[in-house]
Amino acid sequence: MITKYLTRQQNGVLMLVIMCTFLVLLRVQITQSLLFTFMLWNIFLALIPFFITEYAVKRDIENKSKAKQLVLFVIWLFFLPNAPYIITDFIHLNTSRKNPLGWFDLLFLFCSAITGLMITMLTLKDVYQIIVKKWSLKIADVFIPIVCFLSGFGIYLGRFLRFNSWDIVTAPISLVEKTMYSFKLPKAWYVTIGFGMFLWIFFYAFLSFFKTKRES
Repeated sequence: MITKYLTRQQNGVLMLVIMCTFLVLLRVQITQSLLFTFMLWNIFLALIPFFITEYAVKRDIENKSKAKQLVLFVIWLFFLPNAPYIITDFIHLNTSRKNPLGWFDLLFLFCSAITGLMITMLTLKDVYQIIVKKWSLKIADVFIPIVCFLSGFGIYLGRFLRFNSWDIVTAPISLVEKTMYSFKLPKAWYVTIGFGMFLWIFFYAFLSFFKTKRES
């Protein structure tokens, strides 16, 4: 089996992705509708920062050239919000009585949100450990909240302004203009601070649990 070549962390993510994929395909089979198939693309995008940090850990990126470190970090940072962004896909939940699969959609969206959140925590953990190893614990503890709040803002850009990670290349002027304008909007601050705080607090709760498991 392919899973024997994967780490426990990679196996865990693989099982979550398989579960989400199964639920999407099952819904398609039941309803003959492609309504939620876009979630497969969202999950793929969420996996990109995870793939990057898994590569970085395996290749001891902290010992590589600064140019390579910088390129990987920039790509990782721009794609990172795609992972927690999946939490906001609950907006697609239809709980009306006219939707007989409301309970199924709730289960599917919950599984997808958990998958996105777990991917976020694991990739943040890898980066946190790389920074601790290369620099110090203090720098890592400053870095994490900054990234969490940037991800919160990235969620706002994606959910409400409908930008994608690659728009930094395909539509940089529009992205910069709307980003600057967003600083004037209370909603942008609410979403950024709300999701930023949630990711920050959840990460340290996750890290504490991870350390406890390691110590035991």
